[in-house]
Amino acid sequence: MPALPRAVLTLALLGSAALLSSARAQNTPDPLRGCPDWLTLNPGDLRAARVSASRAVFTDASGQPGRAYVVKGDLLLQGPAVNGRRCSYFVRGGVPTGVGGYLNTMQVQNVPASPALSGTWKSGTGTLILAKTAAGAWRVKGDALYPTPGGSANLGEVDGTLTRRGGAW
Repeated sequence: MPALPRAVLTLALLGSAALLSSARAQNTPDPLRGCPDWLTLNPGDLRAARVSASRAVFTDASGQPGRAYVVKGDLLLQGPAVNGRRCSYFVRGGVPTGVGGYLNTMQVQNVPASPALSGTWKSGTGTLILAKTAAGAWRVKGDALYPTPGGSANLGEVDGTLTRRGGAW
């Protein structure tokens, strides 16, 4: 497994999750409506960022501050820039939560992306193998096993080639 910082691994896993689960129509942030569900965004438009301000309050589409905020060092998943702000989704435990809104791009710093996502990625008992084919498509294979509090287990597997069809993967 490549030795990469946890934030880069988180971004790779989040990007992979977005690739696998964005079968819904692709959306872009609309400053008149607010932030869309991050799973509907084009995975190529997503980026990881860390809050650089001591405290950054999420705003709505019109710029009005809300009650939710993030603090310096918090990890975010962000969508494309819209008028100097990005839809930002707070990340907890490697997964974006439902908490978020717009943040000024000056309040965050990009987390450098991995130069190559190809490789074997591990998180807990899960393994995800990403490989770019000669044709430029992504081949993905993986599995995960997670115990439940009741003593049973959830098992998931994926194996196939990712192709872009319209606005979905």
